[in-house]
Amino acid sequence: MSMLWYGDKLKAKARKAAQAALTEIDLRIEAEAKAELYPGHGKRTGVLQRSITGEAATIHGSKVTGRVATKGVRYGRRINALYDFFPIAVRRVKPDAISIYKKHWTAE
Repeated sequence: MSMLWYGDKLKAKARKAAQAALTEIDLRIEAEAKAELYPGHGKRTGVLQRSITGEAATIHGSKVTGRVATKGVRYGRRINALYDFFPIAVRRVKPDAISIYKKHWTAE
């Protein structure tokens, strides 16, 4: 009797599910960070709010990486230091991360 090895297939499925889940998590963080900026709380013109972007997650070997950042706005870090809009957004989305991953794992 021979034993079948599905380790490589499961690793590939896990990476693909993690990529899809991280992309969704990044988009949720982006939306929460934009919602955290409002008049009197880091928003004056809306330029910073529009500059917050989440990118699709990428796979590099066994690592899956995602990114949410401000682009083209020099004062983004300063406003984040004052109002913590990124950490607040991450804290709001973090409790849902496991269920998002499970959703993408079972979707395949």
